[in-house]
Amino acid sequence: LKPYFLKARVVFKARKGDQHLLFLFALIMGDGHRLRCRSAIPGFCLLIGLCFESCFVGSRVNSQALPRSHLRALTSNELGGDAAMLLAQAASPLDSFPGGGPGIASALLLLTGVAVGAAAFMATAPKPREDGAKEEDLPEWADMVQVVQDVISGKPFDTTLLNMRERHGDIFRIYVPNLFGEVFVLMGLKANQFVFSEQDKNLDQALGGVVGTAVSGKKTMGTKERKATESGKIFDKASADFFANKKALARATQIFVDSSEDFCNQMEKECKPEQNVFEMLWTYVVQTNADMLYGNGENAGKIVCTTIDSINKEGLFSPQVRQAGDDLAKVLNERYEDRKKNPSKYEGEDSLFEEFFVLSGGKADDEMLQGLQQFMLTLQLAANGNQLVTIRWLMSHVYDDPAILAGVRAEVEALLASKEEGTTIRDLVLDDLLKLSLTNACITEAVRLHSDIPSKLTLRQAEIPMEFGKYKIPQGATIFLYADAVHKDEKHFPDAASFCPHRYTDPKVFNKMAKDREIVTFGHGRKRCTGELHARAQISALLASFVMRFDMDLETGVEGNSMPEDHDGPFIFDTANTLILKNLRPRAPGSSASPLVAETVSATASFLGQSHEAEPVEGDVSKCPFSAVLGSLSS
Repeated sequence: LKPYFLKARVVFKARKGDQHLLFLFALIMGDGHRLRCRSAIPGFCLLIGLCFESCFVGSRVNSQALPRSHLRALTSNELGGDAAMLLAQAASPLDSFPGGGPGIASALLLLTGVAVGAAAFMATAPKPREDGAKEEDLPEWADMVQVVQDVISGKPFDTTLLNMRERHGDIFRIYVPNLFGEVFVLMGLKANQFVFSEQDKNLDQALGGVVGTAVSGKKTMGTKERKATESGKIFDKASADFFANKKALARATQIFVDSSEDFCNQMEKECKPEQNVFEMLWTYVVQTNADMLYGNGENAGKIVCTTIDSINKEGLFSPQVRQAGDDLAKVLNERYEDRKKNPSKYEGEDSLFEEFFVLSGGKADDEMLQGLQQFMLTLQLAANGNQLVTIRWLMSHVYDDPAILAGVRAEVEALLASKEEGTTIRDLVLDDLLKLSLTNACITEAVRLHSDIPSKLTLRQAEIPMEFGKYKIPQGATIFLYADAVHKDEKHFPDAASFCPHRYTDPKVFNKMAKDREIVTFGHGRKRCTGELHARAQISALLASFVMRFDMDLETGVEGNSMPEDHDGPFIFDTANTLILKNLRPRAPGSSASPLVAETVSATASFLGQSHEAEPVEGDVSKCPFSAVLGSLSS
């Protein structure tokens, strides 16, 4: 069996573009658990799944189709060069059967595995559940055979999950080995209301443990466990003081408007016409966030930049992410000791690290410092994972649509004109940035379409027994809410795949959508994103600085240079990485909108925001009706 097992693994590893396969094949690995068998069925399921992949994919992949970078990675990993080259061999003469000779052998192996697995299932009695729940009271297990078929046929992450919903309804179970075990998957509007409203106080945050495990290489405590510790209480107090304090927010906003203008000054001098703006932009965002969290975070910023780059290329559980955790721990320990020796050096510093140092009284032990390291990097990774992808998509959408670009420019100009003469971006405060209704609507829409958390990945743990619909969810169960099931639903978001910020420009409509949990871009309840105002201030300042100063051209790599749809799974940025903004140049003269246009834009936005069912104007290049109206005005 070994040659076929190796070949299947190589084929699987070679398909780096479909990184969500890692997640789905993890489900396959634990599929036997749903049969409650204490036998070799999980192993058989893994082997069958891999050989199934080999059967239908192996014959289609050759050395010419395999990128060199992937071949280098394959020959250097644990499978060795022989296994990698097995993939590149020519197909067997028996090509009439998918996979040729190996395909026939794999098919026979599939049948044999099913037979043996069935026999083992018949011979093994299920054990009672430790939580006392009865199987008949729980939702059904997902049919992983269908999932395998979706994956092999090339269906993306979101389509695969939505197909599971179509087969099993709004609640079903999967098995994720090592991290969670049994997982209750929820989808739909009622599921959003259940998680974010009805049971919010009875659900513990579970994502921090996942990121902590990736960073440390071992299982780490969840949010509830952490909050029960002395260090956890200090972290929460420091976080609240830093993110929710009005004075701290005001200082942070000043940092954001100044740094965005400084960065644009740098881009004017250094950015070459053929250079991708995003190559410089993402390091600026990460470094700015590092400075806010760690103080003068040059070393910490470099570590986090390396970490984000590793996640981007290799995934959340890459060895580089774990190494970054060790490197950051060393930097934080050194900085903590320096703060103890030279407190005056850091007095008045606006950073989360300084808040922690003050609250800990300079007496943190090794365990508390280790908790700080995990907490800070978890916060940084979660923030940047969302923020970087949101900024990249947001700026691409805005610069892709001349009408929306004109609207954003118009409202920024109108805001500056309403202030004293000579007011610039640097003079704007938090309330000013939040008043940019179209800009903030664009942020909301970019988060709906593209962010990881909470849209693609909301993880909770049940603190009490609960019920959803007719099914029971035991205490201690892990819940995975796929909020994008609503975000991608045409019933709630007509033309759901399109970037249409007009959906949110009417505050009454937006507030109702948020209250009904149709839109959950920054979460809700006790676990709402504590950094939402920071994120909106930073992104609004950055976008305002760019649109007021620069024109740029978008390249997508898609036929007709059209905007690609985002089907990537959590912590996967393959599609976002294809977006290129280049040819940065000073904004064309005469592109300013008049105050009359700005007022009309605002009125139009409010009018269109009252209807979910506004239709595009025939012949408009944008699918967004808001863009159609703005286009006619700006012209």
